[in-house]
Amino acid sequence: MTLPTGAHELAEVNIARLTAPLDSPQLKAFVDALDPVNAVADAADGFVWRLQSDSGNATDYRV
Repeated sequence: MTLPTGAHELAEVNIARLTAPLDSPQLKAFVDALDPVNAVADAADGFVWRLQSDSGNATDYRV
């Protein structure tokens, strides 16, 4: 992607420790939303990058 002169890119990385395992009932809604939310981000105009492992998301990384 070519940026106009003086243009900037903003990067943000959020890292958190979960309060329950990913396969727990408490996190079901969050986990179920990961793929749809990431698909919207990936398809967004201007999308550049997101943290993801070989599996396609960042939940494999351990803090």
